[in-house]
Amino acid sequence: MQVQILIVEDETDLRNGLSDLLMLEGYQVASVGSLAEYRDWVQQNQYQILLLDRTLPDGDGLTLLAEEREEQRVPVIVMSGKGATADRIAGLEADADYYLVKPIDVAELVALIRRFERRMQIPQEEVYQLDGQRWKLHMPDQGIVSLTRSEMNLMSCFVEQPGMTVSRDEIIRALGGRPDVYDERRLEVLIRRFRKKISEAGYPGFPLATVYGQGYAFNEKLEMI
Repeated sequence: MQVQILIVEDETDLRNGLSDLLMLEGYQVASVGSLAEYRDWVQQNQYQILLLDRTLPDGDGLTLLAEEREEQRVPVIVMSGKGATADRIAGLEADADYYLVKPIDVAELVALIRRFERRMQIPQEEVYQLDGQRWKLHMPDQGIVSLTRSEMNLMSCFVEQPGMTVSRDEIIRALGGRPDVYDERRLEVLIRRFRKKISEAGYPGFPLATVYGQGYAFNEKLEMI
């Protein structure tokens, strides 16, 4: 399967030149010239690698990067004429995977893309990631689901405990309740609604399992980020 690359770059010559080059390298390439065009494009399309300029006609590309990280996690290479140390640090702190300073070294760019492509082809362990600051659950396919406080506290019980049973009392304490007075029906309702929410988000096989008479287990690896 061809890797889909999206280029967000307002310099027409550079955008077209990169598109032609990467298509010759065997990639499927689309390109847009602004933040607005990006938002329109992603309504109907998906990509596996993003090449992102910073200085766009309608804003800083790092704004787009923040939006992208809210929805999915794919390799992002920032391409910018802003090459000062502070600018490069800003890009990396915004969670870019790499920051290239213009003029772009094409050989370096292609090498980076190939490295990301190889990573995509390696069978990956099913790993779920819990973002404790943003209350987000990162799915193995790079999708992201927003959590409520209760859902966040619930999932925190299973961090680094794949397949291990967590008792109802332990979960109730994590939710801020007292096991001797907390109505277990509330816990069951929370988990039932949470499973339904995850399923409706496109993940019907969510591995949160009931261990009858004991508690609950999360049957895949879950790590805190």
